[in-house]
Amino acid sequence: MGHTIEKTFRFDAGHRSLGFNYKKEETIHGHTWQLRLILEYGDQLDDMKTVFDTNELAVIVEPIISDLDHSFIIWDQDPIYDEFLKVCELADVADKVYTVDFNPTIEGLVEHIYERVNSQLRLSGCVLRRVELQCASTLKASYGLN
Repeated sequence: MGHTIEKTFRFDAGHRSLGFNYKKEETIHGHTWQLRLILEYGDQLDDMKTVFDTNELAVIVEPIISDLDHSFIIWDQDPIYDEFLKVCELADVADKVYTVDFNPTIEGLVEHIYERVNSQLRLSGCVLRRVELQCASTLKASYGLN
């Protein structure tokens, strides 16, 4: 039997998702996103009865949150991408455009965040079991190990 540690983060970001039957998702809109990381630890607790210092996790995640917070997440294949980037450059906010190589649905974003965090995770004995991303009180997606 192992231990589970969960850590929650929050960020605000806009996006638009393409390919839906309803135009609602294709409008430029934003959310206050809730991100939850679930880590599993299979070893014994250390002498201090901890799994790890959660600040070590924050060192990995905070730069990712900083990239996303108050950004606009846009697919590089979005038909408005080039013009949108020009407008953002004119407004001197191009540094807050977060370009991705996938349609920025909640499912795509949670997988993207999982991969970014997991690629940097170096906590001995810990596995990133799951990442959950919530964009509204009625919509949440998760990605990770089964």
